[in-house]
Amino acid sequence: MDFEKVVYDRRSSRGFTDQKISNEVLNKIVETAQQAPSWVNSQPVRVRIATGKTLDKICQQHGELNEDPMVHTDSIIPYRSVGKWDQESQKNMNAWFEGNIMQVGIDWSNLLAEAASHLYNAQAVVYLTLPKDYSEWSLVDLGSFAQTLILAATNAGLGTLPAFEFVKYPEPLAKNLDLPADRLPIFGIGLGYVDDADSLNKIHTHRMQEDEILKILD
Repeated sequence: MDFEKVVYDRRSSRGFTDQKISNEVLNKIVETAQQAPSWVNSQPVRVRIATGKTLDKICQQHGELNEDPMVHTDSIIPYRSVGKWDQESQKNMNAWFEGNIMQVGIDWSNLLAEAASHLYNAQAVVYLTLPKDYSEWSLVDLGSFAQTLILAATNAGLGTLPAFEFVKYPEPLAKNLDLPADRLPIFGIGLGYVDDADSLNKIHTHRMQEDEILKILD
């Protein structure tokens, strides 16, 4: 696929079909993601992909934790409520909320919460991990790795969803992923074939205009 088409076709998908993803496809998109830049070639990112019975177990436990009012997220990168972001970011977030009402309906947040508790029916979840003593520069590496993987998955005909939801509960997640004691689950990306009948896949965002974010200095 043409690179520019891949970039512009990429969307966050929040509902996937039951169609499985072959290991060959999963291996290929990770191989592509390995070409992402890395600080002094440190290559700190390690990958676990949950599918099948492992993902079923993670999903069931995730739903139970979401329903327990005594359990709160303890994600490695802390959750930040909308009101604690800068004003421009809040403006964009609020526009997203308003757009969701128009595109999905007034009940969009309940539909999204229900889908989230089932991990959006993702057929594979890519978990990106870093060492416990990671440098903050490694987060830049991880972001580059994640974006390259997402574009590779798009090119392979898959839908993707980079989401906080996948790493809300890192301690039980680390056990289910059989992570070494010195690795932390930082980020998760859901993969699958897009369910076009799912109303949540009507959600479509708009990006800021180029002149709002760019200044070229001569």
